[in-house]
Amino acid sequence: MLKVSMAKAIINPEFPCKMEGYHEVRFSLFQKNENGEVLDPMRTAYGARDNLLLDTLYIEAENGKGVVIHIPDIIMIEQSFGDRAKSALSKHFDMDENQFIIGCSHTHASPLVSTGMNEDLEPNQEYLELLIEKMIENTAYCLSHKKEAEVTWDSHQIEGFYCSRQGLDVEYFDKIESLLFKNEEGFGVAKLLNMACHPTVLDNKNLLVSNDFFGVIRRYLQEIDGVPVAIANGEGGDTSTRLTKRAGDWEETVRIGEGIAKQIVEENKPQKLAFSDVVITEVPYTIDYVPAENDYLLTKKVELEEKLQNLDPNSQEAILISACFLVDVNEKLGLDRIHYDLSSFIYDFGSFRLVTIPGEIDTQLAKKLRNADDKPTFVMAYTNGFYYYAVNKTEYGSNHESFNSRFPYGGADEFIEKIISSYSKHIVEPEKSFLK
Repeated sequence: MLKVSMAKAIINPEFPCKMEGYHEVRFSLFQKNENGEVLDPMRTAYGARDNLLLDTLYIEAENGKGVVIHIPDIIMIEQSFGDRAKSALSKHFDMDENQFIIGCSHTHASPLVSTGMNEDLEPNQEYLELLIEKMIENTAYCLSHKKEAEVTWDSHQIEGFYCSRQGLDVEYFDKIESLLFKNEEGFGVAKLLNMACHPTVLDNKNLLVSNDFFGVIRRYLQEIDGVPVAIANGEGGDTSTRLTKRAGDWEETVRIGEGIAKQIVEENKPQKLAFSDVVITEVPYTIDYVPAENDYLLTKKVELEEKLQNLDPNSQEAILISACFLVDVNEKLGLDRIHYDLSSFIYDFGSFRLVTIPGEIDTQLAKKLRNADDKPTFVMAYTNGFYYYAVNKTEYGSNHESFNSRFPYGGADEFIEKIISSYSKHIVEPEKSFLK
């Protein structure tokens, strides 16, 4: 029978600590203090607004094969750290490395954990070791406290609190899907949510680490029925509260988090699933090109420079082009070669699958992953690596995410198609009736 368990651990860093999320000048272009001055993008935290947590969920299929999902409240998982964590877990528990999923919430009120966005700063290695230690402790707890359970999948429409960063009328993933695990008495023992949004209500004036509104959602739901909740962040690459939030403070964070949580308290149309087995498929992909020979990059550089000449230099568009878009383009053109070896993993439980993405992914690409067939599919981004944005070729070149992307034009689409073509034919039909 299916077995499941969940553990939580506090993972606050030692203070003071450097923060990560808005620490590049171009990520804070329009955030100013009361005197109209651009705020220092490198923040130092002297405490926690709310405890950062490591959520760990263990799912053991009916045939005894299990998967451990770790989701710490930090901004990213660089592949070097993810590989270290999976190696340590694998050796400690004598399990295959691919049985461990290392994701994150992607909070921008995070301690510094990467070199990706500020290469002259190194994360505190003791803190990274603390994260691995807590992953080992949580895993040990889960393996010794697993309970027989049944699982249902559900989906809720969410309205009013976040949207596409490209505009209020632009398509985005406006649902929260869930897996609810209940014991034989019918009581919930764990819940995994899959939603898509940047947890960035708190702006760069905030100087306390926090799990942002994701933490508010988790606490609100757990206080109602006692079921521990974890959130797997999906296609949040082009989705946030940027156009919907009224402020960037804690009061607004609570308003948004509770407003979202209230929409998913009641069951909608839960569908019972069967997790008879778990088939794990790795989908490798290589990004490899010479920027100086890339026609798209060269053409885009000329287009941006010509457009800039016809704009008011103080306009928002001109600032974005000069301080953001062209910075990214010139940074890439200054490299001899861009080469990354990355992987997505497909966890197919028969009547459900979970797909990991090593970085951010946009709405349209994730839509292909979710809608390739009728099988309920969670997209878990920010997982087992961070290679910035995967942007579909239709929107590539029209937004910040595509200039920051490590993928060349069309590369992300190719990666997604490769994942879909690797979907397993392993199918267990879910029960047809809806639970009441």
